Amino acid sequence: MKHWDLVQQAALDSHGIITFAQAKDLGIFPTEIYRWCKTGRIMKVARGVFRLMSYPSQGMISNMATLLASVGDGSYLYGESALAFLGLCPTRPYVATVAVPRRIRKHLDKGVSVVKAASGYRPYYHSGIACQHPRDAIRSSIGVLEAVRLGEAVDEAERLGYFTQKEADELRKDVNNGKTTS
Repeated sequence: MKHWDLVQQAALDSHGIITFAQAKDLGIFPTEIYRWCKTGRIMKVARGVFRLMSYPSQGMISNMATLLASVGDGSYLYGESALAFLGLCPTRPYVATVAVPRRIRKHLDKGVSVVKAASGYRPYYHSGIACQHPRDAIRSSIGVLEAVRLGEAVDEAERLGYFTQKEADELRKDVNNGKTTS
């Protein structure tokens, strides 16, 4: 199989995004990646992160895939960013909060906030993007977002079937009392 075919196959699973690390695992040298950039097949979107130009952009999903790839493996959307991504409530659109399993040394945009990921936490996947489960994202956002907005997020998450009415009632109590743990 040709290298380009391998890259396309790998990028299908990540919304058109390929990283240097993934390419290296496929046996592709950086010189090939740079040659594809010059010919317009791919575009550099962050340090070590590239987007296939033939892959259709999917708005917020593509942006989140790019963000997570640029931060590193094992990262996931956290707190209010997860709530916004899941469509549960409006949040600050200029800030993206990402949980990372280990320290990162990359220079990130001003709009990216990084928190330490909980040890052993298994993220929830929505449209192939790793994020906190809505229950955990709501709890993480207590004290950051207004209780009214979080209450609306609980209502919407319950309506969408993310959790039962009993779980929703417990979350509402926690939101109203300002409790961040269960």
